[in-house]
Amino acid sequence: MELQKPKIALYVKRPFGEKLNAAFDFIKENWKPLLKLTTYLILPLCLIQALSLNGLMGGAMTMTTLANSAVANSDLGMLAGFMTYYALYMLLYLIGTAMLSSLVYTLIRTYNEREGGLQGVTLRELKPLLLRNIGRMLLLMVVSTVLVVLAMIPIGVLMYLSMYTLALTIPLLIAFSVPLALFAPIYLFEDITIMAALGKTFRLGFATWGGIFLISIIMGIIGSVLQGVTMGPWYVATVIKYFFAMSDTGSTATVSVGYSFLLYLLGIIQAFGAYLSMIFTLIGLAYQYGHASEVVDSVTVENDIDNFDKL
Repeated sequence: MELQKPKIALYVKRPFGEKLNAAFDFIKENWKPLLKLTTYLILPLCLIQALSLNGLMGGAMTMTTLANSAVANSDLGMLAGFMTYYALYMLLYLIGTAMLSSLVYTLIRTYNEREGGLQGVTLRELKPLLLRNIGRMLLLMVVSTVLVVLAMIPIGVLMYLSMYTLALTIPLLIAFSVPLALFAPIYLFEDITIMAALGKTFRLGFATWGGIFLISIIMGIIGSVLQGVTMGPWYVATVIKYFFAMSDTGSTATVSVGYSFLLYLLGIIQAFGAYLSMIFTLIGLAYQYGHASEVVDSVTVENDIDNFDKL
């Protein structure tokens, strides 16, 4: 009889290297459900996002070509189209980020709570928790946006008074933004209110500031390598299209339908690769959160005390 492999516990106090190992071990053990479910959930969004991305780049190239030509009048319709593509791309990107973050944290929570981990897990089984997390993630994004706006108001006022204030405001902004990386795992893993999660974010975040910063940097670098691999072909093809447009007195009509379709396919790969690259940081921050919870709140000790009467 095959022995079941021990789970990678979430709430464990770990040195920095072991946190990285735990994140990579989780990816190595569960890469199949991670990839399969990410494809089911995110790839359809990438089909639309690639259209908006190529439309955005096409509009940018056209405006650049006209700006370098002898055309004197500005085309407001072209600018409006460019802004529409940009707004659509950003909206889709935010939705995709919310969906991916919700999926990854749903999988990690299910892995820790479900007997057998993620073996044989289906999207139907994950649906209740996934929908709950998507709703929470969208609310979290709204609250985060409000926080950014509120933070930028005093910074803008100080900059207006003197640019020298940046020497103080920028370090303070970095110091307060790093703990916010734990906002999503806290709010999605725990059954607490958004304001309670925000308060806990700063409490755990400042106590483990260095670990959050290093995890974000290292996982971000690893993810950027994957993103570079998937973005490279699309970027090269887009640059080639730009040179064709420039060589034809500002017209983009020289690019064939087949080449445009190739750009679309490469745009899908680029968008999907960008989301896949986020998974490294999301999982790394999840185990950083588990470490911070154990360091500050001793979660496993409290759970053992709460369950003592059941032993």
